[in-house]
Amino acid sequence: MIDNNKLILNFKSRIGIFCCLTIIGVFISGFLAQIIAFIWGESSTTLRISTVIQNLLFFISPAIIIALFITKLPADFLQLRKTPTLKSVILTILIIVLSIPAMNYIIYYNESVVLPESLSGLESSLKALEESSRRQINILLGEPTFGGLILSILIVGVLTGLGEELFFRGALQNILRTRPMNPHCAIWITAIIFSALHFQFYGFIPRILIGAFFGYLVLWSGSIWLPIFAHALNNTLVVISMWFVNRGIMTTDINKVGITVLAIDWMMVVVSVIATIIVIIVLRKELLLNNR
Repeated sequence: MIDNNKLILNFKSRIGIFCCLTIIGVFISGFLAQIIAFIWGESSTTLRISTVIQNLLFFISPAIIIALFITKLPADFLQLRKTPTLKSVILTILIIVLSIPAMNYIIYYNESVVLPESLSGLESSLKALEESSRRQINILLGEPTFGGLILSILIVGVLTGLGEELFFRGALQNILRTRPMNPHCAIWITAIIFSALHFQFYGFIPRILIGAFFGYLVLWSGSIWLPIFAHALNNTLVVISMWFVNRGIMTTDINKVGITVLAIDWMMVVVSVIATIIVIIVLRKELLLNNR
C-alpha cells in the first residue's frame, strides 16, 4: 500500500511531472539516437548504444527523478528494499517457461487480426511499423558471435528489464496507486500503457497480459525486483533463442513453440494454460505469505 502521508504534492502534480519527465526523456534519447544513426549508420552497435540511451533517459531517469521529487523515501516508493525469496524466483521461472505455448498462441491470434476494409490504410501502416521493428530487432540481435550474445543479454535482457519495470511498475503503477483506486485498475491501466508504448499492434494483447502479470508480482510481493527478474528472463530467453536459431543450433524459434506451419498444438496450449494458472496460484500464496 502506498502511504500518501509520506508523499509530496497531489496526484495531478505527481502524474503531470512524471509525464513531463517522460516527454523530456523521449525527446533527448530520440535526438541522440538520430545523431548516432546519422554518424555511424544503422548497425547492431549503433542500435545497442541507442537502446542503452533509451533505457537510461526514457525509462530509468524519469522513474528515479519522480521518486526523489515526491518523497524522502524513493527506494520505498519504487519498492526496491525487499528482495524475493529463492522459492518465488523458481516459481516465476516456471511460470515464464510454462506459459510459452499459451503466449505464443495469443500472439498468433493477435497477428491474425484483420481490420475492416475501410481501415486498410491503417492496417498497412501498422504492418509496416511491425516490419520495421522486426528488422531492427534482427539487426540488434543478429550478431553471431558469443560476445554479441552476451551484450544482447545484458542490454536487451537485463537493462531493458530493469529500465521498463522501474518506469512502468515502479513509478507509473505506484503513482496511480497514490490516488484512491482499486489496485487492479492501476495494474491493468499500466499494462495497457506498457503495451501501447511498444507501438506494436500485432503484439498488443499478449504484452498487456505479461505487463499485468508483472504488475501483480509487485502487488503480491511488495518488491520491484521480482518483475525485473521476470522481465529480464523473458527477454533473455528470446535473445538466446534467436541466437541459437541464427547459428543453426536450433531449428525452432521459442516464439513458435506450440504453433506449427499447418496447425496449433492444442494439447500443448491447453496444458500450458492450466499449468501456468496453477503455478501462478501457488506463487501468489507464497508472495502474500512472505509480504504479510
